[in-house]
Amino acid sequence: MPDNVIQVGKYTLESLTTGMYSDPKIIYREYIQNSVDSLENAIAQNMIEPQSMRIDIIVDDENSVISIRDNGTGIPCGKAVSTLMNIGSSQKRHSNNRGFRGIGRLGGMSYCDLLIFSTSAENEDKKTIVEFDCKKLRHLLVPGANENMDLAMVLGDVTVIRQEYEKPEKHYFLVELKDVTGFSDLLNIEVIRSYISQVAPLPYKTRQFVFSTDLHNFLNDNGYTIEEFPIFVGRSVDDLEPIYKPNSHRFHADRNKKKSDEISSLKYFKIEVANELYALGWYGVCSWLGTLVEPELSGIRVRKGNILVGDNKTLNNIFREARFNGWVQGELFIITDKLIPNARRDDFEQNEAYYQLILALQSGIGNEITKIIREESQLRNDISAKVISEVQQQINDATLTVEEGFNSSIDKNRVLDTLKQAEDKLKKAKVRDDLKVKKEELQRRLTNAKETVSDSKNYKINQINSGIDKKSKRILTVISDILSEKLSKPLVDEIIDEIIKALNRK
Repeated sequence: MPDNVIQVGKYTLESLTTGMYSDPKIIYREYIQNSVDSLENAIAQNMIEPQSMRIDIIVDDENSVISIRDNGTGIPCGKAVSTLMNIGSSQKRHSNNRGFRGIGRLGGMSYCDLLIFSTSAENEDKKTIVEFDCKKLRHLLVPGANENMDLAMVLGDVTVIRQEYEKPEKHYFLVELKDVTGFSDLLNIEVIRSYISQVAPLPYKTRQFVFSTDLHNFLNDNGYTIEEFPIFVGRSVDDLEPIYKPNSHRFHADRNKKKSDEISSLKYFKIEVANELYALGWYGVCSWLGTLVEPELSGIRVRKGNILVGDNKTLNNIFREARFNGWVQGELFIITDKLIPNARRDDFEQNEAYYQLILALQSGIGNEITKIIREESQLRNDISAKVISEVQQQINDATLTVEEGFNSSIDKNRVLDTLKQAEDKLKKAKVRDDLKVKKEELQRRLTNAKETVSDSKNYKINQINSGIDKKSKRILTVISDILSEKLSKPLVDEIIDEIIKALNRK
């Protein structure tokens, strides 16, 4: 071979697949962001209405198959092969697309024996299918073997391309991973639901996060429309269910004591650099009791195009104490195109805009939240404030229990007794003058909480949707009462939740 001919080695492919991603689950994010771009293009071309958008993700653990399908534009048959076979080459631009480097689509190669792309564009009677024999690919990439093959030769050897008839009105893109390897969590549907709920551009669940409408209004008022897409996940077509962002106004904090906490309001903020809007954000104002127990909620999450960049620790560096990021629930929406996600999407490219963003966050909300947390901690150590804090915690616990459901009638009566004891304690408590208004507010909240608990009929056994008969339900009620009488609440919670999950899976 002449010295002036550039050869791309076959091992480059391994670097762009396994070597690119530290977590196998990232392949879901890669395929979702390509689907989202396609859906937006379909809307722009008036192919579909926004309410018709759909991404279906099937995690078939029984047959070791994963499929991800969208009803976006698809790829015309004349461009499909070149688009899907090009590596590191893409017509997309980072300013208006989430996937723009042309490497994410190959991410699934490392985790299955067969990777299949099927696509069809509107008004064409053909679909294009590109299959990659990933098992054979792994053999060809063994170090020391087949050294005469370059990247193009390897891909040609493991790829089958064909076209088949498709209805002209169909337009879609389908990714299938077959014989998925079992050493990762890729087939663990609960893990995958949790992961997608955090990274994907999903809507909020309004009942779970009551501030969602107000948040949308804040973003809209500042010229930013949050992009949200319907994503359905299940083990089969018949099992598909919509998923949402995990944000919740009620949550648990302090991992050791698992205290209930609640967001009372959202604090909104803007990041501007040299009169240019870089980002819009929010964080939940709460009691700041400690690190959030649910990892899906913790940390200020950074989003570009409403897709997560990094993870819950990405903004640790804006706090004087990194752990304080884990005390916060919030989001930062990147507006400017100067901030570009890196190839791994675990952070941004380290350019001048990035450093300016971090400095602005450190001097702004980083210092602000740190100060609040320290002041709240000092306040909790004050004797008169402790009563206020304890009663507030008991109200939060009761509210959360009502929302999650009672384990039994015994469980419900215990919650009522706790609130009554809290009411007596609060009446007798002598508090500082600056806490008297807070005391009056808690007295009103206690009265409302007692009424809510007393009127509630939300028992966990009512959450069983598998259609058990009345006799079985009565037996479960008795079992729940016995467990509540004999065991601690956290243990009963775990047992009842597992029983409900098992019955609902039937």
